[in-house]
Amino acid sequence: MTSQINAISEVDRLADTLHGFNIVDLSHTLELGIPTFPTHPKYIIADYTSMDDVAEFKQLIMCDHSGTHIDSPSHFVPDPEDPRRISTADLSVSQLIGRAVVMTFGPFEATSHHISLEDVQAWEEANEPVCDGDIVIINTGWAKRWTTIPEGFDYLRGWPGLSGEASSYLRGKNIKAVGIDCISIDPGDVSGDDLKAHYEFLPNGVLVLENLTNLDGLPPVVLFAALPLKIAGGTGSPVRAVALVAKGDSRA
Repeated sequence: MTSQINAISEVDRLADTLHGFNIVDLSHTLELGIPTFPTHPKYIIADYTSMDDVAEFKQLIMCDHSGTHIDSPSHFVPDPEDPRRISTADLSVSQLIGRAVVMTFGPFEATSHHISLEDVQAWEEANEPVCDGDIVIINTGWAKRWTTIPEGFDYLRGWPGLSGEASSYLRGKNIKAVGIDCISIDPGDVSGDDLKAHYEFLPNGVLVLENLTNLDGLPPVVLFAALPLKIAGGTGSPVRAVALVAKGDSRA
């Protein structure tokens, strides 16, 4: 009984603490015409007529990488016998909840800028070092280009991303996940075997988040959470990502 009372007390303390935070939604709205990676299936939502005339339904057809989403390790580990090939249903959600550092770079033109190791280290020197078990969020300002197609094609041209050296450095910090406000964590001028950020993170168990938004104004350190759907065999999942920011923080 004593342990039960202590557990309730801890929950109450946490609930009281959370009253001191604002919740910032970091996810784009899923709607017809959103930008998608050129080789990925498109997002479709359709009216669905049912024999039940009491409730209304919609039918969704989409890629498991639609909108604001995570990449599971299986996205870049093709061998079904490889133990690193972890699908979405088998992820530990604790990897997507915790302390996050929000690094801001840019603004960038559509020239596929590579955020370098030196850029990342300079940000740490000026702000906050990345710690073991952190989540790293990269704010490039690119989310401002997100809109429905055809105007949204600008979002898919020349976006910035992490260089291979910067990705290796962050992975070596033993981070849990890394996210960015672009269509890909790799910059827009690479493909195939040159997707160094994806290959650095995913086979090593670091989850990747893409198409984040509302990062402007966040302080360098926030509490972060993003929960995926439990998709058997999935290589990713749309998420509702949020940041918890202390109400007294003037930067939020």
